[in-house]
Amino acid sequence: MGDRTFKLGDVSLTSLDAGEFLYDGGAMFGAVPKIIWETLVPVDEQNRITLTLSPFLISSASRKILVDVGFGERHTKRDLKVFGFDPARNVEGALARCGLAPEDIDTVVLTHLHCDHAGGATRSGPEGVEPAFPNARYVVNELEWEDALSPDPRSAAAYRRDDFVPLAEAGLLELVGDSYDVGDGVSMIRTGGHTRGHAMVIVRTSEGTTVYPADLIPSRHHARVPYVAGIDLFPLDMIDKKEEILTGVVENDWIVVLDHDPAGNVGRIVRDERGRFAFRDIDG
Repeated sequence: MGDRTFKLGDVSLTSLDAGEFLYDGGAMFGAVPKIIWETLVPVDEQNRITLTLSPFLISSASRKILVDVGFGERHTKRDLKVFGFDPARNVEGALARCGLAPEDIDTVVLTHLHCDHAGGATRSGPEGVEPAFPNARYVVNELEWEDALSPDPRSAAAYRRDDFVPLAEAGLLELVGDSYDVGDGVSMIRTGGHTRGHAMVIVRTSEGTTVYPADLIPSRHHARVPYVAGIDLFPLDMIDKKEEILTGVVENDWIVVLDHDPAGNVGRIVRDERGRFAFRDIDG
């Protein structure tokens, strides 16, 4: 899909292209019948749809903040079989296209610790798995950290300890509560819903506001409030939070950056002719 950069005042915001992966369409759309969702997205013979890996780079003269990191370059044979991603397409390559090295990142905000969002937080080093961004502090919600270390049976497959435990061992981990000021107009807000500690990121500037809702609204189709993924652990909380957040996004005309939509992921939320929330791409 390619990287997508736009500016708000002195802040440069980039939706990075860190590759794609395949995911079960039924799991992604939950209770929405296939006869409906297969009209919205292409589906292969194994019932899989294509999703993007789209970390979010917030860049100013003084800060380089990275939100989520995709799968990264570490993988197992099972990963490749299940998700079908190309480890050569990763967040480090996307940053290189922006003229940045991993050492340039000062903060990594992880909205949650599932492997498609946190896998690139570490890399293979000469002495084992090590932090991929050695000069960064890694910000994680404290409830997400707790659940990732001791996941329930339903969640266990989504968490890989080598994606995040080395961060704590290196002294780079910062655990935060429900609302956290990252600095320079960037804040991290726990939403819950997808996981107990799932968070979104808001960037406020003099020229406008952008929100990265992560897996609260993973694709444009999930802007519809009842479209809740089968993997969301707290679906009723998800519905309530989506209604609350999207109402505010529409009223304040915020830009929305999605993490998993291959059709385009920078846009705004509007009300359609039936009064439902709908994602609309920003041209250019």
